[in-house]
Amino acid sequence: MEMWLEGFGIAFQGQNLLYLLLGTTIGLVVGAMPGLGPLFGVGLMLPFTFGMPPATAIIFLAAVHAATAYGDSIASILINTPGGVGSVASCWDGYPLAQQGKAGLALGVSTTSSFIGGLIGWVSLVVISPLLILVALKMGPPEYFMVALLALSLLAMAASGKVVGGLALGGIGLLLAFVGSDPITASSRFTFGTDYLEDGLPLVPVAVGLFALSQAIILAEQGGTIAQIRSIGSIREGFGATLRRPMTILRGSVVGVLLGVMPALGLSSANIVAYLVEKRASKNPESFGKGNIAGLVAPEVAKNTCILGDLIPTFTLGIPGSSVTALFLAAMVMHGLQPGVDFFKASGALPYAIFAGILLAQFAFFLMGLFFARYFAMTVLVPNAFIVPLIVFLSFVGSFAMRNRVEDILVTILFGVLGYALSKRGYPAICLLLGFVLGDLTEANFQRSVLIGRGSYGIFVDSTISVVLLSLTILALIGPYLVRLGRSLLTKAE
Repeated sequence: MEMWLEGFGIAFQGQNLLYLLLGTTIGLVVGAMPGLGPLFGVGLMLPFTFGMPPATAIIFLAAVHAATAYGDSIASILINTPGGVGSVASCWDGYPLAQQGKAGLALGVSTTSSFIGGLIGWVSLVVISPLLILVALKMGPPEYFMVALLALSLLAMAASGKVVGGLALGGIGLLLAFVGSDPITASSRFTFGTDYLEDGLPLVPVAVGLFALSQAIILAEQGGTIAQIRSIGSIREGFGATLRRPMTILRGSVVGVLLGVMPALGLSSANIVAYLVEKRASKNPESFGKGNIAGLVAPEVAKNTCILGDLIPTFTLGIPGSSVTALFLAAMVMHGLQPGVDFFKASGALPYAIFAGILLAQFAFFLMGLFFARYFAMTVLVPNAFIVPLIVFLSFVGSFAMRNRVEDILVTILFGVLGYALSKRGYPAICLLLGFVLGDLTEANFQRSVLIGRGSYGIFVDSTISVVLLSLTILALIGPYLVRLGRSLLTKAE
């Protein structure tokens, strides 16, 4: 307890509070810009931490991280344009709410859910991380392959009635993920002799094209404004709407923690998987995509739980939970902090100061989000003639800014046209993106497992964890049919 009091004392020092507020402001601005996201925000700010005290540097980056992850959802809700890959699922019910004149409600739900998710993620970081790490340490390539397979089984639910089309798009996404270097042999494939494709297709331009640029084309066709009703609704309603869904919060937080603690899954998968899990658990799955509040609560809770869950393996094992936390690891090394046992035992009150700062970062973006939410919500009343050029500009800037390559803009345009075509025909582009996101994890761990098992596929059912995950995958695939059969039998019985 003494260490915690000393840690909070350090976090509340004037310099640390100043950088906390500065990081939160920068994070909100960066997060609201389509295509940038936490990776860009933390990466952009990392060089500026040189010369700062270690606690101040990590607190500053934590504030940027938390605020950017929350700010990502602003564009997702208001203009159906994900601020980053971690907010894709927030579009699906957040934007329909904005179209119905309930942008304020949606932003209130997003702010409250993000805050709750952040608090749950913080608790998992400082209280139950040892237990979660024990589970993660027992997972090898076969278990990670089964996790990816379980996530891919949710494609049928994401397909919104077009199961065959959804699975086909998921397969296409997997094929696109295979472009580049083989994860085991490093040999090139599907690159057509171009250096650009050696590292594979970049995730950010693909996601921005599918969901941001395609939306700009749709808005240009529609004209008018995003919300045809001259109202944004009440932001305060978002508090009650979120708190009335405790089971949704629980499911989203479990998904966020589990995917956060597993390296290589993280933010790009958490909000999508949480959305699909919530849709499967719902008694009215057909209402998802039409402004269902639970469809916004679940991904927002999962996303903000996950970004702190990502830090668990980073702080305790020195293994980055995601590309963003790899930057945190770089910041720790840059400031002379050694992750692992030494970080907790040989650094005095410093770890507790960092944890306190991370907690304060959640309150900072929550309060600032509430204060500015009404101003953000006014975006839905701006004519599409002004919104569309802004979306296109930010989409191109966001795609280009990550790697400074013009080819990334061309990829954004290509997938923007593809996303538009899929949307016009009613096919969910998310199936393609989910297959693409999970492609590397699926292939790499499949190949490693087969090598470890010396060509035997029995390795995939050797451990209890693998068997449980395989059972859940089978249940996810046949569950809807079993429910339908049960209802049919009950009807006949009556």
